[in-house]
Amino acid sequence: MKLISILFKCSFLLALPFLFVETVTAQESDISDIEEVIVIGKTIKESQQAAIEAKRTAPNVADIISADAIGRFPDQNLADALGRLPGISIERDQGQARYVSFRGTPKRYTTTAFNGISIPGVENGRIPRFDAYPAVITSQVVANKAITADMPGESISGYINVKTFKPSEIDGWSVSFELGMGEQDLGGGDIEKENLRVSYSNDSFGVVVYGSHNMREQITDNREPTYAGADGALIPSRIDYRNYKLEREDEAFGGTIEMYLENGGRVHFTSLNTQFLDKEQRNDFRVYISGGTPQTGSGFTGSSRRLLEYGTYTNKTEVNTLGIDIPVGEWDLEASISKIDTTFDTFLPLPYLIGGGQLTNLSYDISDPQAPIVNFDGTFADVGYPVQLLVDAVGGLYTETNQIKVDLSRENSRGQLKFGFKYDDREASGGGATLATVIDDPYPTECVVNDYAQDLWHTDMDNSVGGYYTDNPALRACIEASGATRSDFPEEETITIEETLFSAYIMQTFDMEWGTINAGLRIEDTEYETIGNKLVGTVTEPLVVKSSYTNILPSFHVNYDLNEEQKLRFSLSSGISRPSYIEARAASSISEIGTTITGGNPFLDEEESWGIDAAFEWYFDEASLFSLTVFHREIDNVISESNEKVDGSIYSDTAVPGELWDLSAFGNGKDGQLQGIEIALIARLDNYIEGFFSGFGIETNLALIDSEYTTPEGLKFNLPGQSDTNYSLSLFYEDYGFSARLTYRYRDRWLDETETGAVFGLDSGVYWAHQMRLDAALRYDLEELTGYQASIFLDVNNITDEADVRYSGHEWNPNQVEAYGRRMLGGIRFAF
Repeated sequence: MKLISILFKCSFLLALPFLFVETVTAQESDISDIEEVIVIGKTIKESQQAAIEAKRTAPNVADIISADAIGRFPDQNLADALGRLPGISIERDQGQARYVSFRGTPKRYTTTAFNGISIPGVENGRIPRFDAYPAVITSQVVANKAITADMPGESISGYINVKTFKPSEIDGWSVSFELGMGEQDLGGGDIEKENLRVSYSNDSFGVVVYGSHNMREQITDNREPTYAGADGALIPSRIDYRNYKLEREDEAFGGTIEMYLENGGRVHFTSLNTQFLDKEQRNDFRVYISGGTPQTGSGFTGSSRRLLEYGTYTNKTEVNTLGIDIPVGEWDLEASISKIDTTFDTFLPLPYLIGGGQLTNLSYDISDPQAPIVNFDGTFADVGYPVQLLVDAVGGLYTETNQIKVDLSRENSRGQLKFGFKYDDREASGGGATLATVIDDPYPTECVVNDYAQDLWHTDMDNSVGGYYTDNPALRACIEASGATRSDFPEEETITIEETLFSAYIMQTFDMEWGTINAGLRIEDTEYETIGNKLVGTVTEPLVVKSSYTNILPSFHVNYDLNEEQKLRFSLSSGISRPSYIEARAASSISEIGTTITGGNPFLDEEESWGIDAAFEWYFDEASLFSLTVFHREIDNVISESNEKVDGSIYSDTAVPGELWDLSAFGNGKDGQLQGIEIALIARLDNYIEGFFSGFGIETNLALIDSEYTTPEGLKFNLPGQSDTNYSLSLFYEDYGFSARLTYRYRDRWLDETETGAVFGLDSGVYWAHQMRLDAALRYDLEELTGYQASIFLDVNNITDEADVRYSGHEWNPNQVEAYGRRMLGGIRFAF
């Protein structure tokens, strides 16, 4: 019934444009005698052409996405859109695109900016997230793969500049909105989408304001086994049955005010605010088995534990910029001052129920290790838990950044000279606590968990154990009413950091008869201070660790026009990646008896890189492109989790200077290498034929990548996040006001960035298995009927109902299977 309701609502939305059709009073006539020729623009072609022209004129190796192209694909957010570009792959969280990996490198090797204003990573000061950035704020996205001197040096693999709409792009009034609704089929959760943008401009000033809201109700169904043994002879020790109810919301709002000066300059103020809120209900039953036999077993007595939760994940970004762009003599000056605040906050209060030996006559079958089957006497509804605890998992990072940016450029006899500087002053605070943090307060006896039991959970996997939902919000309300409060960050996990970044650059573009040469030099200076803890006797005192380093980063780019259609590019670039605030914090847990320290490593070196890119681009027809790019990167000081030796006297006065203690944290590896090839093709039949079949076209790309680095312990791994093969194939049709896309994306396996074999005593890492997605997008242009720029749309994601699998070392040893079903969204777009 819920699906019928959703379809009815979607049908109502799709009918809205017809309300705008002008009423036409006509005399009786034979309309077959009247022939009217209507020319309908091809928006896919227009957006492709805009992106291709921007790529063609770029001074470096880059890929471009136009705003309209984002709307023409079934993209859930900006990460989804970026994942269609050559060499860029997606990392998802519970099915939704969240991070991007440029050319198979760790996420921290990519930096993000809005209108050239660099944004610190929300989660740890470095890594950008893209699941809170909607298309409504976007005019163009530039994914730079070879870095020029005027771009941040902290861009080993890529620099993404999101350009937002300017009021001056459209004269007079302009209004556009988007309204959609749909359903996530596993569990029947609602999906809502609303975007609105209003702008006005004249010769004196311009203003644009926008707002966006997206909501998704989702079920995520997990099986997380822990196996011992070998291929074909696995032995279970623990199997987690997890089912999450999610309500995820992202919203963005802001705008720009511009004043136009008589000398052609402008003064502008821009405000951009984004928020991602994830409300999560956990229903987690865990089965423990000891003394098991390979593949199948019966007659065992097992134990069970249970975790419940109604928690929240929040991340926010607020960017406010005041700027001026004016001519000063023969120079063009662009100057801005920005205030950037980010918030990342996690609060997961968990009732933790522990039992032992409650599961009798237990049997199992793990012949398919991704689909374990367990049975015992009764179901989980019959299991009791004599020990009840309260556990908090909390985390947060709160950053404040003041940024000043100045760029000056002028034409000269050789081409264009450009130089400038940027100053960032950052403060970060926060901390974290793992699931091991047990609250001292006893579990409130009045909050009886079984009183909040609900129905069996939604799943397409085996549920013979009878996993069921609990009213987690009501249970949390009961626990909080008893006096339970949020835990503070443990001292050893606290983050207090001050960082100052100063950079300056100079860059000359040489205009040649055959193309351009761009040569530049950038210098970046880093001052870093972190406050941790030191034991002096039995008293904890502040430990202040300071570091500073300067990096000189040259770049050189050649763009050679073979003819009007073909271009060669060659780039030499360099970059760095600073340790994240989590990795480089001084806070730690100190054991004087064990002479061990666990925490961050404030003595980490920055990662350094240099690389080359060579590209051939063939613009063989209108809105058409073939490109071939090869690249190589050398990376030193690759950061990974490790066990290090440090001077123990830094952390405790019981150690004599020079006495080595064990630090379990992060370390610098070596010998990082990355190389690969990218191939992309955009082609359309309407350049060659007419008629119905002329509406077909193809947009596809392939990336083949290889990498390696050596951990501090001497183990060799691929770079975290690197997949050997990535490809995307999109077939589209566009004519008669109708457009359709069918998009297939594939990503090969990759090493999980969050876990390594060295830390967990494994001889290999933890990997995500290959992922496939088939999505569809349908659009119909209603301008002929309404007289306005109106269209209706339908997006379907994960058509083949794929699940994501993670494994330890080998694919036959899975440790997580995650399913969430298909997604459908329909609605209307309208503009005038």
